[in-house]
Amino acid sequence: MQFYFIGGLGGNGSHLAPLIEKLGFPVTFLDPYREMIQTENDLRSWFQGQIGQAEEICLLGHSLGGDLARYLSSEFPQIRALILLDGGYLDMEKILPLEEELEGTASFMQQQVFATLEEAVLSELGEEADPTSIARKAVEASYRWNPLSEQYELNLDLEKVLALLRLRRQMRTYQIPLADLPVLFIGPRYQEEPEWRKDALKQLDPQIKQVLLEGLGHELYTEAPEIVAREVNNWLQNVHK
Repeated sequence: MQFYFIGGLGGNGSHLAPLIEKLGFPVTFLDPYREMIQTENDLRSWFQGQIGQAEEICLLGHSLGGDLARYLSSEFPQIRALILLDGGYLDMEKILPLEEELEGTASFMQQQVFATLEEAVLSELGEEADPTSIARKAVEASYRWNPLSEQYELNLDLEKVLALLRLRRQMRTYQIPLADLPVLFIGPRYQEEPEWRKDALKQLDPQIKQVLLEGLGHELYTEAPEIVAREVNNWLQNVHK
């Protein structure tokens, strides 16, 4: 079994490294945000190029990456197990209109500019924190130097990001049936759940093993890699029995 991970928007391989260490086996990080993926065919072609001749795959996806992973699991029979990290289950139409999501994303990306990488690290990790070298590396990998503006900006292409957000709406991945595929969903359990999230969790397919973790947020695999790894490994042992 080969393991692949599709990160959420802005995620990079350094974000994943602590989880891989706790899992104890190699996982290949996939980054669809570098490609112009506008259609389902684009997405399938991109993924095929990433996996090559792999015959048995466990695919993990976080956030938007979970939506993409759920779609791909219905298209590639090589995918024998699916792990969704707080992704692949929301009807975004119930949360906010597409145009609002696109405008908000564009606004956020345009505001994330810094004169130095140290400012970016402080902004993301906080002044009180004493970031590990891997956490610092993850933030630094999220930014690139723009010689025109002479500032650091998010290392993302806005048009490519917006194309994927549009495609998620078109695919309605939360509705995609999962056939007999073993699926694990790990997400945070909030003290005050929004109604739309309560409804979405209730509507998760009964076959999906659902694990909700107290005290964690949306970035749960970077916040508590040891806890997430334990849940994944326990589940994989049962799947392989």
